[in-house]
Amino acid sequence: MKRAIPYNKIIVITLVIYSAIQIYCINQLSINYDEGSFASYGASLLKFQREKDVMRYESKLPVTALNMIPRAIEQVLHPNLKRDWPGSTVDIIRGRYISLFVSLLLGILIFQWSKQLYNEKTAFFVLLLYLLCPNFIAHGIFVSSDIFACFFMTLSLYYLWIFFLSGKSKYFVLMSIATGVAEISKFSMIHLFPIILLLSILAGRYTRPNKSLINRFNVKRVLIYSLLFIFLNWLIICLAHLFFQVFLPVRDYTFMSTPFRSLQHLLSGIFPRFPMPLPSSYVSSMDAVVYFDELGGGVKGSLNGAPYILGKHSLNGFWYYYFVVLFFKLPIPTLVFWLGSFFVAFKSFRKTSFFRNDVFFILPALYFLIYMSFFYSTQVGIRHIMVIFPLLFILAGKLIGKLLEGKNQFVLYSLLVYQFVSVFRYFPHFLPYTNEFILEKKLAYKKIADTNLCYGEGEKYLKEYMAKHGEAIFQPGAPVPGKIVMEVNEMLNLNIASIHKYDWISSLQPIAHIHSQYLIFEVTAQQADSLQKIYH
Repeated sequence: MKRAIPYNKIIVITLVIYSAIQIYCINQLSINYDEGSFASYGASLLKFQREKDVMRYESKLPVTALNMIPRAIEQVLHPNLKRDWPGSTVDIIRGRYISLFVSLLLGILIFQWSKQLYNEKTAFFVLLLYLLCPNFIAHGIFVSSDIFACFFMTLSLYYLWIFFLSGKSKYFVLMSIATGVAEISKFSMIHLFPIILLLSILAGRYTRPNKSLINRFNVKRVLIYSLLFIFLNWLIICLAHLFFQVFLPVRDYTFMSTPFRSLQHLLSGIFPRFPMPLPSSYVSSMDAVVYFDELGGGVKGSLNGAPYILGKHSLNGFWYYYFVVLFFKLPIPTLVFWLGSFFVAFKSFRKTSFFRNDVFFILPALYFLIYMSFFYSTQVGIRHIMVIFPLLFILAGKLIGKLLEGKNQFVLYSLLVYQFVSVFRYFPHFLPYTNEFILEKKLAYKKIADTNLCYGEGEKYLKEYMAKHGEAIFQPGAPVPGKIVMEVNEMLNLNIASIHKYDWISSLQPIAHIHSQYLIFEVTAQQADSLQKIYH
């Protein structure tokens, strides 16, 4: 009798090894450009500060308060504790462990959903594919909202799937709660509302565990579930924002974006004292996000430089931005698994099976990819599209299951070994990972940049290089001869504060690089003189 493989023990060992690797990485990477503001905002919420501090953090959402729990515990134990920057970097490093914990929860969720769809063996390899994703290894430990949004969006859709299969109301409640927490993780999670509506219409038609609950049109039942969903989401958003100025009259807002100003004009004309039912900090922050996206990048008032891809800049981004980023930032085996799983899904298409299962992965993935590509201008990195990755990993189980049959196992193992080697060449600094479609890593900046390559977390490696090469000059404001070190985003005008400051070096080719993030140039005296005349 063939002995069953103890996958539970193997998974525990795998997650322990993954955690050990990530703990090492946590302590090797510098604080990135955004972690300080995320941590400050989270700490403000845990202090129950509202108007004093919270309103300063436009585009931040309350979920990052979870990252500051270690600091809050320490503060309770030591009431007189005061630790300002740079000492507060200790709090950010500790906060990264919370993000790591959520990354592990996401892995367990991916395994659980895959196990219910396929089998335990296939689910294990789906989990491995997730754990070997360089983008999750990189962003899954930062103090930010990205990993929380990935987890709670996946959890929301998982409970929605279970609800339609089982017909049990408790899963609808859990789905509503998970959606509410997703809403306080990232503003793009507002799109969960139309996605859940579309999935409910499509999946509800082909799922028949309880005809009286799901398939029979019942106005009263639909109304009750809808009101419950809205109430739980409203309650979670208000609680997370400490009920700050809930029901503030719409006329008392000073909106910046065109959609919000138009809404204000419309509502004020009908009911001048119309109360906005959400916290003003949430509404104003959403308005700010819409405004800055509307404004575009690289202009006065922008938060970032103009979106950049394939050596080009654009005020309002590129429709192909995320397609290019995915092409270069995903390991080639992952691309094979994802594309192959789409092929398997449509080749073996069965209407009932598709709308019961596959639609929960394909519809949200296509929705976000289309929205982010054609209707969203703030294109600053792959991290904004990572919310669809867990769904695509699970869908990849379709191809993985096929490869586990007979002689095809060799193909699966070969692809995973290839991915492991490709990814772990970057250990312990995974964020600047690019696949083998970019062979010359010092020229990776000609394809992609921004947080795809550099998020400030590699500053440690810059300092080590500068310490070893005392003759090197870091980002001189004018052409000078010698060994010059430039940060890619500064050189490409992606930092709005220094836009066009380093145009003088853009015509030169780097001779080396530091993790693709910092480019090293050798500028001769003749080149420096020539450039000084041009850029004087």
